[in-house]
Amino acid sequence: MSTQVIRVETFTRGSLGRIGGETERTSKHHRNEDIDDERTPLNYYFKKSESGLTAQWNAVKNHFQADFKETKKSVAFEGIIVTSDKQFFESLGWKQGDGMTPKLMDFFSTAYRFVVKEIGYHGTDENILSAVVHLDETTPHLQLYYVPLVDVTKKKVYEKTPDGKVKRNAKGSPVQAKDENGKSKYEYVELERPKICHSEFWDQKGGQNSYGNLQDDFFTYVSHKYGLGRGEVGSNRKHTTKYEWEMQQQQEKLSKLQQTVQAYEQAIDGEIPFLPSDRKKMIVTLRTALADEKQAKSRMIKDNAYLFELYQKAQKQANQNEFAREVLNLFQEFAPEELKRLKIEAERRKSAKKQPILPKKKGNFNSH
Repeated sequence: MSTQVIRVETFTRGSLGRIGGETERTSKHHRNEDIDDERTPLNYYFKKSESGLTAQWNAVKNHFQADFKETKKSVAFEGIIVTSDKQFFESLGWKQGDGMTPKLMDFFSTAYRFVVKEIGYHGTDENILSAVVHLDETTPHLQLYYVPLVDVTKKKVYEKTPDGKVKRNAKGSPVQAKDENGKSKYEYVELERPKICHSEFWDQKGGQNSYGNLQDDFFTYVSHKYGLGRGEVGSNRKHTTKYEWEMQQQQEKLSKLQQTVQAYEQAIDGEIPFLPSDRKKMIVTLRTALADEKQAKSRMIKDNAYLFELYQKAQKQANQNEFAREVLNLFQEFAPEELKRLKIEAERRKSAKKQPILPKKKGNFNSH
């Protein structure tokens, strides 16, 4: 089975000219030897930059009055490639050297709408620099570039003193608030104007899980409709197989179980870890174990209630059966002939229920 391919790449501002010339085929010389200039007119644009990618990037930044903290490594724009193997596209009626087929157009249009929904600024294409389906290479693919814009930012939440002031430690530094699991608290606040920020862009989409979420959602909304496989399961790494992922999940469960057992043993023996970080881990582990224990207890209470209900029903049925036996004994002792007649009547009714009901004949349908 063919599988989906959706990759995300990051670029600095200095790459705009090179990437623009490559994706929109304005360069005189191509570094990619797979590009066939004679087939370049077959490429299909969902959105073409105006006067090149550099000018388009500046236009987007100015339009939104977006802030951008530029360093040598700052991510200024990102790219997404959507494709599969040649066999999949041939199943959609595509042949190398031909242009768009109806099925090929349907697939890439669906993929483009998905990408816009996922990375577009408020679901629009206003932050997209260029989006083109290349049909002049070995395998068709959608190549799209965009600016990662955010208009909310994550800020730390600090502990407060009774008079409402920020609490500070002995060194005078503000103390960050913790949740019930001992993790630092954050809140999202709206910015006065958008900013270009790769890390916060993907943090708001799931952080470390964002790549896996993108793959899962693309499979749900696009790939499975066209018979494409997911390829990668439950991982943010680009080359993790399903087996490797399942093994990783089992190892994580085993590790948590070992931590829980160790924490229990230390708690029972009265041992307290020396390092504060270890004490914190021990407390979190015991809290998690306690929560699991509470859930198990809740399930046990429900199960016990259900079993008690079954017991009551069984006891009621047993009492009814006992009463029936007493009535039967009375009949056998004082009215044996009546009991015999009731048995014959019961057998007759039982036999009558088994007889099939035949449809009534409404006339003679024999042919003459």
